[in-house]
Amino acid sequence: MSEEELWAGQLGKTWARLAEAIDRQLEPAGTVGIAALAPQRGEAILDLGCGAGATTARLSHAVGPEGRVTGVDISPDLIAVARTRSGNERADFIVGDARTRAFEPAAYDALFSRFGCMFFNDPAATFAHFRKAMKPGGRAVLVVWREMRLNPWATIPAGVGAELFGPADPPAPGAPGPFAWADPEFFQPILEEAGFAAVAWTQAPLMLQVGEAGPHDPVERAAAMLVHLGPLARRLRDAPNELRRAAAERLAPKLRPFVSDGWVRLPGAIWVISARA
Repeated sequence: MSEEELWAGQLGKTWARLAEAIDRQLEPAGTVGIAALAPQRGEAILDLGCGAGATTARLSHAVGPEGRVTGVDISPDLIAVARTRSGNERADFIVGDARTRAFEPAAYDALFSRFGCMFFNDPAATFAHFRKAMKPGGRAVLVVWREMRLNPWATIPAGVGAELFGPADPPAPGAPGPFAWADPEFFQPILEEAGFAAVAWTQAPLMLQVGEAGPHDPVERAAAMLVHLGPLARRLRDAPNELRRAAAERLAPKLRPFVSDGWVRLPGAIWVISARA
């Protein structure tokens, strides 16, 4: 099953169900990325892979009533959550594949993405399509994960997956996925081929708060989330509930050292990519 099919289907449904917890976990990445974009009042911004609309809402607040933000996501379930959230009155939401969406040419001052740009086949052609929707000289900021080894939120669950199922097959070079843009030598030529200039990137460390809110043990809450999202969840996609419980039990002692102030807090590492249309 392709990444597009996963996000349009069950994966999107899972993210919609856990939207509040996911947005809490990824909020530090959105904060860093939006600060780099520096949205201005009155601007038009395209929010690529907007998910449940948390970044779209923040961008909408920044551009004010004179501006507009268009959030695009392939998951109808995530867009349904985004549309019901308060604070998005100035945002438009589009369900569909952004690669083929007929955007108005030269309509946007800026392009933003928090982890929404790593899942496209033929990314150079896709980003050439997005560039045409931007005004000449428009700003792009893309937040992507660095190498998996630098992201314990992924390596710890992946290690449990290896214990249960053996080592996972490595992804094909250039294949879409959460770590597809981990190497600047991969994404820089893609953006330049698409017509973007002044491509630059900076690294940023994060601390990610994992799990749903609630009265239960924070390790239990984090483990319950990590068996439904991320590299372990993908290996458990068709597994029975008892195997999910066994995976959560294996995760628990590995997560315990990361408990702080009532939450599991796992380190993460990102690139904040900037470019000009």
